[in-house]
Amino acid sequence: MGETSFLVFGAGAWGTALSLQLHKSGNEVFLSSFDHANLKKIASSRTNEKYLPGVRLPDGVHVTEAVKDLLGEIDCVVICVKSPYFRKALSELRRSPASFKVLWATKGFDLESGALLSKIISEYYDAGIEHGVLSGPTFAEELALSKPAAITLATNTINDPSRLASKMSNENLRVYISTDPIGVQLGGSLKNIIAIASGISDAMEMGANARAALITRGAQEMRTLGTSMGANESTFSGLSGIGDLVLSATDDQSRNRQLGIHIGKGGNLDSFKEEHSGTPEGVNAVSALVNAGIVNDDEFPITSRVYKILFEGLPAKEAGMELMNRPLRFEN
Repeated sequence: MGETSFLVFGAGAWGTALSLQLHKSGNEVFLSSFDHANLKKIASSRTNEKYLPGVRLPDGVHVTEAVKDLLGEIDCVVICVKSPYFRKALSELRRSPASFKVLWATKGFDLESGALLSKIISEYYDAGIEHGVLSGPTFAEELALSKPAAITLATNTINDPSRLASKMSNENLRVYISTDPIGVQLGGSLKNIIAIASGISDAMEMGANARAALITRGAQEMRTLGTSMGANESTFSGLSGIGDLVLSATDDQSRNRQLGIHIGKGGNLDSFKEEHSGTPEGVNAVSALVNAGIVNDDEFPITSRVYKILFEGLPAKEAGMELMNRPLRFEN
């Protein structure tokens, strides 16, 4: 095998796009997923028409179903599945002892407990496993087309993360390093909730002022939860914080923003699911946080109301009025 080999598990849009960039960076890349039927189609046509149509995979991206056979040979696993399937992916990729590093680009929480995904890693691998999270303001289609992008690799367990970041970077993808995996995970997960709120606001024509207020106060909710969980506050000013938040809350490529727009125009979560495949990660994130009792209405008013709109039928207009009529307080 080559000097650095990656197994990207999860052949959706983002996993496919990341595979292309890792190959472009000079690595040996394998792409796999639970969906063996789609893998066969990708291997035959060299395109992922189901999730990333029109983008051709180079021959150097090896599409495979034989995950277990690779685990003893590869250098790094990168998990790119949606959060509800994270545990299932870990079960598929479990090996003891594991000689490879484990990275994940999944943005969300464990649905069973509301825990960060880094905590779930420890349930499936030995204590010494090197692991980290990839997150940042990236849309899959733009990444696949090699438009410039920057992401963050956050870890406090990987030996020489600079070398790994260098192996993943190229002229179109810049990988920064962070030692705050808690903050980077939270930023990538919480921004999806605020993006739903932003989409609702824009669809209801509340204006640019309202959108800016939602993004700014949403960022404060991210910092509040982050610091309470041990994150570095400055992380939320970086790529995985305000960077990813601005991208998802303002650009219609964001599926979470699309959901918000759908709701703001009179739809609901069920009708969105009927028209689109899959559930946006912001839905899973807000459900996990509220059901685990991690957030409350006082400190997280936007997050709480997104939950009530999605799951309790709170009218979006009423939610906006509630936010505007809350008791006044100091900004920070």
